[in-house]
Order: sequence, then C-alpha cells, then structure tokens
Amino acid sequence: MASIHHPNARRPRDAFAESPIQTLRRDHDMIRKLADKYLNGHSLDVRRQAAIQLVQAIHTHSRLEEAVFYPGVRKVEPNLVAHFEEEHLNVDDMLAALQGMHIDERRADMLMRDMIQSTLAHIREEEEELFPMLELAHLDLSAVALEMQVFEANLVHMQAQFGKLGVRH
Repeated sequence: MASIHHPNARRPRDAFAESPIQTLRRDHDMIRKLADKYLNGHSLDVRRQAAIQLVQAIHTHSRLEEAVFYPGVRKVEPNLVAHFEEEHLNVDDMLAALQGMHIDERRADMLMRDMIQSTLAHIREEEEELFPMLELAHLDLSAVALEMQVFEANLVHMQAQFGKLGVRH
C-alpha cells in the first residue's frame, strides 16, 4: 500500500540527510532574521530579545564551525578556512566585550551593530566563496554532518543543564 507523504513534511530520518552546508545555511538564515529584528525592531523589548537570541545563535554557530566544520573541510582551501577562523576571533572578541553590558547602553548597541555587520559580511563570504568550492569538490561530508549533529545536541544539552542550575552565559 502506498503512503501519501507531503513533500514539505519532515520525516525523522531526513534530519540525518542534511548536509553540513545546509545546516550552516539554516543557521545563517536564522542569524540574518535575528539581526534584522535587532536592527529594525521598533520597541526596546523586541530589540533586547533579538540581541539575546542573536548573541546565543552566533556563539553556538561559531563553536560548531570552529570545532567541527572548519577542521572537516580545511583540506579543500586551507588559506580561506584560516581567514574565516581569524574573522571568528574578531567576533568572539566582540561577544566577550558584550558580556556584562546592558543592551540599553549606547556602547553595547554600537558593539552589537559592529558585530552584526562583521557577522553578516562573514556569512556572505562563506556562502559566496567557501560553500561553492566545497560543492565543486564533491567531498563526502557525511562524517562531518554526523559530527556536527552530535556537537549541536551536546551543546544544547549543556546549555539546558546550565539553565537548570541558574547559571547564565
């Protein structure tokens, strides 16, 4: 008997079929949406919430790229990957500087805007330069994909555990 399956419905096993590039593009889209909310939000509450989510999304995405994705694709274009790692250090410095600041502060807003600009430029570079190179290289990235899924799951689990303890990041 044939089953009817909606083309946009996600089956559980489809999660394992997502390539590392698809995963990173999904993250990039979320970061763009949160950046737009922050930059164009009309209320302070919307901007505050967007800032919190954006900082978390950038932090999580950066750790994933640095720990799993870049090491997994470095052989294709080592100099470009090194360039992206340098850009991550710059954004990491901005994230660290934002720790302890209140988003209402003028310097926090300026720093958020600089971080957003740097992050969006980095995303464009990855999508326009690195991802096409990787797609042309026809690498088997299934091991990287699986490692990325495990890394993300562990990171989410750790964040949830810290949240239960009342520890704020």
